[in-house]
Amino acid sequence: MQRARRRAPNRWPAIAALFGCALLPAGVASAVAPAASPALLNVVLVLVDDLGWRDLGCQGSDLYETPRIDALAAEAVRFTQAYSNCPVCSPSRAALLTGQYPGRVGFTGHITAIGRHRHPSDSAILPPADFMYLRDEFVTIAEALGTAGYASASIGKWHLGAESNWPLSHGFDLNVAGHTHGSPASYFFPYRRPGQAWNPDMPNLDLSASSEGEYLTSRLTDEALQFVERNRDRPFFLYLSHYAVHTPLQAPDHLVRKYRGKIAESASGANPVYAAMVESVDTSVGRILDRLEAAGVADRTVFILASDNGGLASVTANAPLRAGKGHLYEGGIRVPLIVRWPGHGNPGSVVRTPVTNADLFPFIAEVAGLAPSSFDHLDGRSLSPLIDGGPWTPRELVWYYPHYSPQAQAPGAAILSGGNKLIEFYDPPRVELYRLEDDLGESEDLALQEAALAESLRAKLNAWIEANVPLRHRPNPTRKRR
Repeated sequence: MQRARRRAPNRWPAIAALFGCALLPAGVASAVAPAASPALLNVVLVLVDDLGWRDLGCQGSDLYETPRIDALAAEAVRFTQAYSNCPVCSPSRAALLTGQYPGRVGFTGHITAIGRHRHPSDSAILPPADFMYLRDEFVTIAEALGTAGYASASIGKWHLGAESNWPLSHGFDLNVAGHTHGSPASYFFPYRRPGQAWNPDMPNLDLSASSEGEYLTSRLTDEALQFVERNRDRPFFLYLSHYAVHTPLQAPDHLVRKYRGKIAESASGANPVYAAMVESVDTSVGRILDRLEAAGVADRTVFILASDNGGLASVTANAPLRAGKGHLYEGGIRVPLIVRWPGHGNPGSVVRTPVTNADLFPFIAEVAGLAPSSFDHLDGRSLSPLIDGGPWTPRELVWYYPHYSPQAQAPGAAILSGGNKLIEFYDPPRVELYRLEDDLGESEDLALQEAALAESLRAKLNAWIEANVPLRHRPNPTRKRR
């Protein structure tokens, strides 16, 4: 098990008392803190929910219009073989915020409305009885940066536990609209659906000035802009975790009409509402970039755009990747990743080395002047050598997802070693082997043809799981014999 660590304390009440300041509501508390060293860089991390690998113009889409993100990519470094650490949201987010794989933190399946991990009654395995929340003993990016004097905000989706485990319990100074559930009942004010029992009020989202038609993606962006403005004179960490482009598919009418016309002309069969949601996120990114410029902090702000897992195959096209969200195939785990680090990297350059969202923790820690080596058991590795062209030792990447996702119903694990990727499925038990450098679409299973390589990778995969995953799946003792 991960050794228990003391979480970074919430320092702002003590600071306020020291300077004789009255404590303000959570939405403005960071404004009263004294400025830290101006040499520290700000960090903006925009995480888009369910954004597919091909859902941006700079990633090859000829339908979705993402001019602001494409322009960002032209100024930044784009990672074309970036991965989420899980094909569904909650575990991937836990890995991103802690720099540790979901299996290590005991959080391998996403939080569901039914409060437990789903599995068929006659399943071959029982998913792990893991925690389904992010435990205090794991240090988050916000907690790490808090020790360096950063103000931090989590705006948007959280989905990492019940109220006692919301962002304020994990080092963030501000939480806006982050709660237990992973999707809004509605993207339009009042963000509720009549008769739906689990409708919560989104925390710290003051709706008194809202009106009919207000769109959640735009409102969360407004909240992010206010946070930037309040903290322009001190280092800050903004984690803007959009609920978009997750279902329910809802978008402003003018954008939906635009894409209906565009799709009718191309006969592409794509979803116009989803396309409109993608554009709404692009607009959000543009507004934040513009505010950073207006505040005079763009040249000292690291800007990161990522996705929590692959695109949902029923609403977007992941081709040439196979499958989508919920699957261990590339369509479920390969995601967009763009990093703009002022003064570093060649603008518009592409990195093809495999990386994961867990690499963002050590990278952001390094940006903040913290040594990644000071944190226990990080599975991630700082991206800085890849951005600056420094040395990078090849490594193997591992996924452990022993769950029956709604999309795939295919629990398993995977390992990527060089250009070879092995997936071990648990129900029914089998292995598949693909050479990604020759077969990006995972269409030719080489497991029988290269049995020795498949067995070697399977042994490595299971050795890692045995050594690093405390809560694992087990056979279903009540399964009927077949």
